[in-house]
Amino acid sequence: MKNRNLSILKAFIFVMMAVCFFSNGTLKASAASEVKGLTQTRSEEDSVTVSWKSLKNAYGYDVFISSGNGKYKRLTNKTCDVVGSKNTKKKISNLTSSRTYYVVVKAVYKKENGKYKIGPAGKRLEVVTSPSKTAKSTIKQIKATPHYIRFKWDKVRGANRYIVYVNDKKKAVVKKNAVSIRVRTGSVNNVRVVPVKRSSSGFMAKGGNIEAYDFYSSPKRPKRVAAFRYNNLLWQPTESNTVTIGWTKAAGDKYDPTGYQMEVYSLEGRRLNLYYSTKTKLSINIPSVENKGFKVRVRAYVKINGKKYFGKWTDMQTVIPQAKISMKRTGRNSVEINWESVKNVTKYHVYACNDIKAEKPEWYEVATVGAGTNSYEYNNCIEGKYTAMYVIPEVQVGRNTYKASYTWHLYMNIE
Repeated sequence: MKNRNLSILKAFIFVMMAVCFFSNGTLKASAASEVKGLTQTRSEEDSVTVSWKSLKNAYGYDVFISSGNGKYKRLTNKTCDVVGSKNTKKKISNLTSSRTYYVVVKAVYKKENGKYKIGPAGKRLEVVTSPSKTAKSTIKQIKATPHYIRFKWDKVRGANRYIVYVNDKKKAVVKKNAVSIRVRTGSVNNVRVVPVKRSSSGFMAKGGNIEAYDFYSSPKRPKRVAAFRYNNLLWQPTESNTVTIGWTKAAGDKYDPTGYQMEVYSLEGRRLNLYYSTKTKLSINIPSVENKGFKVRVRAYVKINGKKYFGKWTDMQTVIPQAKISMKRTGRNSVEINWESVKNVTKYHVYACNDIKAEKPEWYEVATVGAGTNSYEYNNCIEGKYTAMYVIPEVQVGRNTYKASYTWHLYMNIE
């Protein structure tokens, strides 16, 4: 009985050893897994590089590629395209630029008997080659506003995205070959566009740079319109009805505007005329504003490809003429001034200086008279000095009150 049990035990051990020996290859085959983590890591015009996660016990990997017709071709005729379980990267060459391909990777296992077992295919990966870096394309600015520049470029064959850089900063990724980019007012900008072939997995295969320079946004608002203290207003009614209006270029502009547009309105708000100038001063003569005044505003523009692109208007500035005075001697220490009525006037402010030739002449308001008064006699002249005078009208239009700016005076030698 004891010998019988021993024989049964030996037989059991022998059977188990046989099972383990003959099933060794099968166990390895049953452990075969599909390749995961397949991604594109690089692109050129004629090649792509892919990588994947390593599989334990794999002898290597076979790589297959298809142009989209459903037929996959192995990269080599070798036993294994990529040898080594940790060798998980492959460059695929001899491709066409701006094309889409599909890649599949299978693990290869080597059995104890020396034969090879191919694992199941993992998920296919869409890969893309870069657009041609020699493709010719030009960028053209087509619009400017105070806050945006708009430009377009020639399409690049095969590209389905474009990365847009302005002043070396990435601003947008677009599908079309035109874009509007927000920039600073009055700025000069450099533009770079990179054509891209984008895969369904999101990989960006970049082509060559398309560059352009000096793209302008519209200028900033001019400053100090019709401001006499900055020498931007001259209106001397005693000589003529010609008014010289000036303004100052905005300090923040990075370039000189091509020119300026000026609108003149009546005090009631009716537009009287529109002017253009390439300088920061303009002389006008409008009969309807004589002895009355007007409103004015200015904006700058930049000309791009023959078209004007305007900045924002300045605030409306109101210009009232000084009273048109004449001056005569009436006594040893007195002079009289007379003036023509100014429309919409409510009062006149009379100013005098006893020594206009002094190093620092001193002016005084010597009287305020009503709208019906058109003359004033000044009795404080100093013999041997030059007496000067001017009159500032104060007018009311609707609910608004305006005063003229001091721009000129008359003087007389008190001999």
